[in-house]
Amino acid sequence: MLQRAVLECYERISIYRMDLYTLARHKGISHTDVINLSQQLDKEIIIMQKILQEFNSFGNIPKESY
Repeated sequence: MLQRAVLECYERISIYRMDLYTLARHKGISHTDVINLSQQLDKEIIIMQKILQEFNSFGNIPKESY
């Protein structure tokens, strides 16, 4: 389940990055639409980081407990 969430989030981030690049080229980096899309991209990156952090917490089992 976490892997699917990571994959979906990664796909959204990739799309936002491409859209942001195109939008910034056409409207300029200080345009409201560009800033809004950049903020949405930031939110997706934070979601991805939280998912990965949760995923990594499963792997943090001390070797002595095996």
